[in-house]
Amino acid sequence: MDEEDVCESYMMREITKKRKLTPIQLRLLEESFEEEKRLEPDRKLWLAEKLGLQPSQVAVWFQNRRARYKTKQLEHDCDSLKASYAKLKTDWDILFVQNQTLKSKVDLLKEKLKMQENLETQSIERKRLGEEGSSVKSDNTQYSEEEGLENQYSFPELAVLGFYYDPTLTASNLRL
Repeated sequence: MDEEDVCESYMMREITKKRKLTPIQLRLLEESFEEEKRLEPDRKLWLAEKLGLQPSQVAVWFQNRRARYKTKQLEHDCDSLKASYAKLKTDWDILFVQNQTLKSKVDLLKEKLKMQENLETQSIERKRLGEEGSSVKSDNTQYSEEEGLENQYSFPELAVLGFYYDPTLTASNLRL
């Protein structure tokens, strides 16, 4: 080994020593970082003097610490977004199933309405032709059209849609 190699080896050891910080230095740097993430030149000089470090070492430490802080913040944000997405996906799945259920109910109600309209059309046609004088209740008593109008909202799902239903009309009490 020549003199240059010895000198270079010695300098490398000195650089390595400078990079290692004592627990006290680390604690003070961390406390300072918690107070403010950015390092002003005056503060950098003050910290370097107080810790016995070069100002460039303090600056590099702060730069590295900000990078680690940003990485942790991104990981936290990512985890938070994943949790939010999972909750939204679950809510969406529930709403999708509810929507499908409601669509099925609407289809069923439309079918019932169509059947009722067919019955009413047949009844009106019979009245027009004189085959039927008035509607008959299941107990064979007569009732007026006004009484029938009172019952038109007994199917609230249909009333909301603008349809009306007369629950007294059934296939058994209509003369077909």
